[in-house]
Amino acid sequence: MKLYFSPTSPYVRKVTMMALEVGVDDQIEHLVMAGAGPDSEVANANPLGKVPALVRDDGSTLYDSPVICEYLDTLHNGDKLIPASGEDRLFVLKMQALADGALDAGVSQITERRRPENEQSPGWIEHEQKAQSQSLTEMENNVAGLGNDVTLAHITFCAALGWFDFRNPDWDWRENCPRLADWYASYSARPSAMATEPKDPV
Repeated sequence: MKLYFSPTSPYVRKVTMMALEVGVDDQIEHLVMAGAGPDSEVANANPLGKVPALVRDDGSTLYDSPVICEYLDTLHNGDKLIPASGEDRLFVLKMQALADGALDAGVSQITERRRPENEQSPGWIEHEQKAQSQSLTEMENNVAGLGNDVTLAHITFCAALGWFDFRNPDWDWRENCPRLADWYASYSARPSAMATEPKDPV
């Protein structure tokens, strides 16, 4: 398998952490992308021109991170990181959507701030900041429900919080989310988290 990859993408980090946790990372070739967009190389695998995109051994492609993670969870015989059914499955998928949504709001803010100053929308930035803040509060309220057995919810929480620290180190989200901060400090020591810490390309 081949994974179109960026070392700074939290969505790619979800996939790589998932692959490490289920023991299939050695089956994946990482293709580092210098850029993204509809005219980039990754568009051959994902028409949206976004990472992550996974090319399977049969040549078919999967995108984006929730779909790829769901697929990777079918490739092993151990405990599944996405429950098969019932309330447990709904909770994991909801927590994934929550943390992904917080990420989306963070990415949206950065994208807006990279526009020329006279073209930026302060109202939009404020809107996305509120969505991000509300999402973090909900993550704080639900972190105790994650439990000790690693699931895709754990992985997505870690990817989101790690990216916030990476891209906005001056934002002290821990002050209002002490339980989430304690959980993240512990989970960050997990080998799959340490091996996938976001970093700018050299």
